[in-house]
Amino acid sequence: MDATDFRTWLETLHAAAPWGARDRRGTLNLIDDAARARGLASMRTGAPVSLARALPPDPATTGDRVGFAMEVHVEELAPPIVMATDHVEIDCHGLHSTHVDALNHMGRDHTWYGGWAVDDPDGPSLADLADAGMVTRAVFADVAAARGSDWVDPEEPVTGADIDAALAAVGVEVAPGDALLLCMGRDRWEAAGNVYASMVGDPPPPGAGLGAAEWIADHGVSIVGWDFLDSGHASQPPGAVHMLIWAIGLVLIDN
Repeated sequence: MDATDFRTWLETLHAAAPWGARDRRGTLNLIDDAARARGLASMRTGAPVSLARALPPDPATTGDRVGFAMEVHVEELAPPIVMATDHVEIDCHGLHSTHVDALNHMGRDHTWYGGWAVDDPDGPSLADLADAGMVTRAVFADVAAARGSDWVDPEEPVTGADIDAALAAVGVEVAPGDALLLCMGRDRWEAAGNVYASMVGDPPPPGAGLGAAEWIADHGVSIVGWDFLDSGHASQPPGAVHMLIWAIGLVLIDN
């Protein structure tokens, strides 16, 4: 698929609008009662597992914006009682903070997902996703392990075949409405001294390519959580998976 084919594919997905024009929930529409029940049935121990990246005490800024800062204010109430309150500043996107991309994160032709104009004050927002309830089964695909390596090769963007191999290795299949947790080995890559500061470079960091985007669109995935993001390899269209936000309303959990 060349750049022209990629644009046509995105536009075809966008025009299909399976949940109607001006939808606000995107792929969260795939999470039905059966998907939630499937998630509940998959529980074995009840132990919580956080997938969020820890906020360091002094993360890098994004441009001229503070990456993360917190101030604690202590106020004397009626003695002997004191109260502490917090003020938090965070730059929610970028390549460090774990965050959800709303459906007005990536646009095309001056529109958001669902055909909303980018300047429409009533367009989609993160509040729509919070109201929808993001509870479903998550399927973990360790693509790096399936390739037999600590992290995926930057010169080989992750494909749909890679996802199939990772799922086959653990005997799990994705059902419509499931979330896909895509592990490409970022923790091990960074532990080896690499710095994930950009999705482009020479060589580019590892990431998911067009083949992965096609797989996600074809399998009814409701949410994608990933450690690396889109591949910046020269062979790939820019932001192949991220552009599914505009095309199908894909909900992404970055980092």
